Amino acid sequence: MEENKYYQSRHFLRLLHRYEKAIAEGRVPYFEADELTDIAEYYMTGKQDAKANQAIKAAIDMHPDSVDPQIFLARQKMFYGHLDEARAIIDTITEQDDCEVIYIRAELLIKEEHADEASDFLLEQMEMMQDCLDTFLYDCTSIFMDYDEWELAKQWMERLQDAYPTHPQLPIMEAEILMGLDAYEDALPMLQEILENEPYNSGAWNLLSETYIALEKIPEALEAADYSLAINPQDSDAMLMKGNAYMHDEQMVEAIDCYTRYLEAQPDDLSVQISLCLCYSYEERYKEVLPLLEKAEQYAQKLPDRKAELPQIYQMRALALSRMNRNAEALKAIDHAIKLSDDTQVWRYKMTKADVYLQTGKTREAENCFADALKRSPEPGETLFDIALLYSNAGYNDCAIELLNDVWTLFGTEEGKFVVPYLANCYLHMNDMENFLLYLMLAPSCDREATRALFRDRYPDIAPEDYYAYAYKEVHGIFPPTDKTT
Repeated sequence: MEENKYYQSRHFLRLLHRYEKAIAEGRVPYFEADELTDIAEYYMTGKQDAKANQAIKAAIDMHPDSVDPQIFLARQKMFYGHLDEARAIIDTITEQDDCEVIYIRAELLIKEEHADEASDFLLEQMEMMQDCLDTFLYDCTSIFMDYDEWELAKQWMERLQDAYPTHPQLPIMEAEILMGLDAYEDALPMLQEILENEPYNSGAWNLLSETYIALEKIPEALEAADYSLAINPQDSDAMLMKGNAYMHDEQMVEAIDCYTRYLEAQPDDLSVQISLCLCYSYEERYKEVLPLLEKAEQYAQKLPDRKAELPQIYQMRALALSRMNRNAEALKAIDHAIKLSDDTQVWRYKMTKADVYLQTGKTREAENCFADALKRSPEPGETLFDIALLYSNAGYNDCAIELLNDVWTLFGTEEGKFVVPYLANCYLHMNDMENFLLYLMLAPSCDREATRALFRDRYPDIAPEDYYAYAYKEVHGIFPPTDKTT
């Protein structure tokens, strides 16, 4: 967040303008090593690798012994998963006691999945950092936050808190760590207090929006993101928060608009590309899904840290292709996902393969895949419920009803009543209006949100508790006798 603020500062923008003007004129101007490194990091943040490499080459040519460009190169190697090459670069730096060298050694340990060792290493260096202890403690906390090591981040923040209780970054840092630890209820009042004192802190507005989304307070989340955009209309993080809020509320058209605008500023954000694909799929805009997935696949292939997302990408491709009746390609894609997936996740992709088979009417093949998925699943009851929904979505509502009743029996009378809205939906699609009304009457008290999600398009601007009355009127021509509207 501080880094983004610097990139938007007048000082950096003047620096960048002078550099880009000179490059456009075919010359490389003289800059200090740290200035060229800042420019390279700015380009790297925007995934503009060629420009980043050009800037860092200029820095090394002008300042061959400077630490900053070497640190950049090492971090770039780490980003692409070349950890041995990164370590080799770090080892050649002469100023090993430079704090940036210490930081990147810690980062390398984290990338190697040795976060506790990274923390121990930083603790060993703390003694010689007494002259700049506040900065050191702040930077160490930030490192663990950047890598989502929230428990270790909390430990380092507490060291900062003990030594410098009035450090200006502590409130927002503490709030963000609480969010990382899923303590959103605790983070909320802290962020609200920060914004009372700093109403133009767009980063805090974005964190507040994220917190409201986690607490399922969507109108408040959208309002917070809009405040951030009012401060800075180019704030891509605020646009992302709006997209996340709309998607969480299943307002997919609005989410698509926000994600598209976000990707104009951050075109290689794989997570948002996938979110946008999910929105398009929800809207059944499958032709728009496929090119996005192709781009996401290319990006995931390039970065070792993101290759684990390839099975999901192939799964989404399979679903899109199957809805476009390109079933042979869909099966090929889901087989690719199964091949690449972790053994503990194979059952998920078997479910998708069964779904593809159902779309083509190959029920026996689907049953075999479902049986395999059920055997592998860590939560058989939930998986059986998902199988029932897939049968229903494919139009096999009689099978879905049978399975939903099995789920209800498996979970028990009270705990399993969440299936009631789905039973109502199945009977509606079978045109069995008697049973539809019976289950719809019970549905809101069994699972209000599921009832709303299933029937809100049929009964817009009506509370779920009133769906039964309007459905009864559809069937019988009058409202039910006990309804207050009669």
